[in-house]
Amino acid sequence: MEKRNNHYIPQFYLKGFLDQRVIPPREASVWVYDKHQGVLKQRGIHKVASLKGFYDLKLVTGEITTVIEDYFSKYIETPSSVILKKIINQIPINDDERIEFSYFIYFTLARVPNFLNYMSWFYKNSDKLNLNPKSYNNTRKLVEENHLPDGLTTLETMIEMSKIFVPKIYDMSWQFHIAPQNKYFLTSDNPVILNDPNSKKVYPSFSGWNNPNIHLTFPLDSTMCLRATWGNKRKTYVKASPRFIRAINFRTSFFSTRYIFSPRPIESPSLDGHFIYNKI
Repeated sequence: MEKRNNHYIPQFYLKGFLDQRVIPPREASVWVYDKHQGVLKQRGIHKVASLKGFYDLKLVTGEITTVIEDYFSKYIETPSSVILKKIINQIPINDDERIEFSYFIYFTLARVPNFLNYMSWFYKNSDKLNLNPKSYNNTRKLVEENHLPDGLTTLETMIEMSKIFVPKIYDMSWQFHIAPQNKYFLTSDNPVILNDPNSKKVYPSFSGWNNPNIHLTFPLDSTMCLRATWGNKRKTYVKASPRFIRAINFRTSFFSTRYIFSPRPIESPSLDGHFIYNKI
């Protein structure tokens, strides 16, 4: 069976970052900056953020199953694409839609190479690492308390862990920041970021959730970014300040694994910004 091209960043999501300044019949494309090569190119969204056979699982019979990719398409991407449009159009969503979108946020964090590769490496090497005992034990306790089955593959574990982290995302206070005209948000191959903007520490993707100062950020399209925090409920939609947009774009660029996606040409991203953007 020939391996399919698996998109670890959904194409419907990347459509929100297209450069629409084209004359038909030419199709809109996204600007892609490769951090490893220092190269900026225009690409169609079907040609980016994908790896052949990335979600394939081998059965005991030796056959390859695409059940993971099919699961994402049917149960995560299809319902979430409708909810994303509602959020972008500032239409209120109900509790069921909030749960659905919490799944989309979690899997956008967890299905990318950065997360899956780290998780695989972490569990293979955790006994050898000089980790912060409190942080490490809290993470292990969180996983163990939820009784994840033994012998799961990394992909299967990713799906099982959704029952741990989706409720946490749902319970956070969501605020949507809207970019003014002629300003825009970037996205990347690792778009959902969990980090304390006041800390110098960089948190792995599945730790830091219990930090009261943690911020989850997720550019939803070039005009809007989600910021989720703990604490009191915030005003749902707010205008993003230029300072906030610069900080989010720096944060998105910094935590990208390799590729940055933009609706406009971008230079080599400046990494001399600051994470402190919460006092706006």
